[in-house]
Amino acid sequence: MTPPQFPTQECEHNLMDQVVTLIEDRPPNMQKQQGLFPMEILKRVEKPTNTLTDGIQRIDMRNTAYGLAARGEYGPAVQMGVQKSLPGKYPLSAAQKDVIDHIALMKSNPVAGEKAPIPQDPGILTHHIKSFGYFLKADVMGTCKVPESAYYSHDKQGKPIDIRYEYAVVIVMRKELKAMRASTGHDWMGDPISFQAYQHLGMVAETMANYIRRLGWDASAQYGPSFVNRYSVLLPPLLLAAGIGEVSRAGIILNPFLGLAFKAAVVLTNMPLVPDQPIDFGLQSFCRDCKICAKACPSKAIPVGDKVMYNGYETWKLETRRCASFNFTNKNGTMCNTCVKSCPWSNPSTWAHNLVRRLVMVAPFTRWIAIRSAEITRAGMTTHEKKWWFDMEYVDDVIELRE
Repeated sequence: MTPPQFPTQECEHNLMDQVVTLIEDRPPNMQKQQGLFPMEILKRVEKPTNTLTDGIQRIDMRNTAYGLAARGEYGPAVQMGVQKSLPGKYPLSAAQKDVIDHIALMKSNPVAGEKAPIPQDPGILTHHIKSFGYFLKADVMGTCKVPESAYYSHDKQGKPIDIRYEYAVVIVMRKELKAMRASTGHDWMGDPISFQAYQHLGMVAETMANYIRRLGWDASAQYGPSFVNRYSVLLPPLLLAAGIGEVSRAGIILNPFLGLAFKAAVVLTNMPLVPDQPIDFGLQSFCRDCKICAKACPSKAIPVGDKVMYNGYETWKLETRRCASFNFTNKNGTMCNTCVKSCPWSNPSTWAHNLVRRLVMVAPFTRWIAIRSAEITRAGMTTHEKKWWFDMEYVDDVIELRE
């Protein structure tokens, strides 16, 4: 029997050169659109469409809405609600939380002592890492440099956070739309809808960070809801910088193909990457005229007025105390998704909705028509007949049905 023939070093280099040539010679559309959504059609700009200044200050994690609520700054009822909701007052979200907690216990593997024998070109590495993210079922991928102001100044224990990484890989996954459509937006499925995305993002982010470290570059996975202590950065600045979306009236980042119906994770790394640019698809004028999410918000936390300057950047400032207070004292459900559900951009990717998306992006005069149509057709309306879950709550470790 003829023994197996292993490639020589010269042969390996020739194969590598062929792979690099194939990547570089791809048609432009193949280089750009790797995922399900045509992010390549969006207008790229040098700066985000909301004003950012040099005066943005790093935020102490203890002073986020969650941190303030947890230490009683929003009152004893809200503080008690935080303590009650953390273990999971709903059986389904409690089961999901167990898995997320388990993923978060993973210890980082060491960075390889030598760089893998692959191309060091940032463009090739960026294409490779994005392709890897889509292979792991990401819906949208982006890359950016990490602004210093995106890092938290201190963690939940008050320990200063060091600025360690120059680049970020942003991973986006859509929320489960069928459940969202069947939900009221502020019932028991609030947590499960978000946790479903967080579970998958945790696995993807940890896998990607592990892989990058094996290739010889340091990496840190950032993911999960507020109870998972896996963050050293704020995600919204990175979503902006990586061209995932624009600032919306709800004060959070909106993607033109997913609306607000997504969750994101980030892998921080010192692997050299090519940053994406921010995008402009006309959202600032759209949200200026559209107040659907503000009218639907049960806590009235979303402003109906104009943008303001806050901590050195321009935004529609969410009343975080009202939002957090409603979430943590909600007696008929878990966390609220009403703004996500009601937003016209969160509609499914049907041909009709995609046509409206394209028209709104390229023809500003159609925005008023789209907004009015969404109001008339009740965008995000609830399809009660498709509800499949039970309304339940843990009371003293015993499950009770809720009306």
